[in-house]
Amino acid sequence: MPYQIWLGGVRMPVAPSKFETKIKNQNKTVSLIDGSEASILKAPGLTEFSFELLIPQVNYPFADYPDKEFVNPKYYLDHFSRLKKDCKPFKLYIEEEISFKDKFVRKITNTWVSLEEYSITEDAGNGLDYTVSMTLKQYKLCTALKYPLEGIKPARGSKKSTPVKPKTYKVKKGDTLWAICKKYLGDGSKYPQIAKLNGIKNPNLIRVGQVIKLG
Repeated sequence: MPYQIWLGGVRMPVAPSKFETKIKNQNKTVSLIDGSEASILKAPGLTEFSFELLIPQVNYPFADYPDKEFVNPKYYLDHFSRLKKDCKPFKLYIEEEISFKDKFVRKITNTWVSLEEYSITEDAGNGLDYTVSMTLKQYKLCTALKYPLEGIKPARGSKKSTPVKPKTYKVKKGDTLWAICKKYLGDGSKYPQIAKLNGIKNPNLIRVGQVIKLG
């Protein structure tokens, strides 16, 4: 055969007679203030591949099957369905024999693609063979870009609020002056200063309901 085609690792029994490769355009034309136009040139978009496959219902001599044995067309139709439903990229692999300087040279296409759409036609006038029209698109993995956050100010309301320290505290059952200083002043060793501030002669003796000044 002049060339063979594999879709997702499965070789097609009959290679398409035509194979269209479309390079997508991303250029833009903008209107200027003086009424003229200008072009903004961009890198080409993802390549699209379109073709028709013949899936025979009978074992034609020109069809090429693994081990030279006829394969039921349902096998190929189920394979196309999986390629679409799996939502995963797969390999488009093509081997071609082209003439170059009186020699045949093998050209290989091997690229990741996604199955964009396909349609199946069953033609009674063509022996009930299936014709599958298919469009594939070149696949490129989308990766997130990381940018440094230096110089970016946090949005309003994102700053953590600092808790306001109370000026006084009402003693509860089980409290100690050291524990009060630890909780509200961040340092339990400050209890002598707080005792002096409140005129407490014995820091170990505080009463329930007593109001303690914290600073």
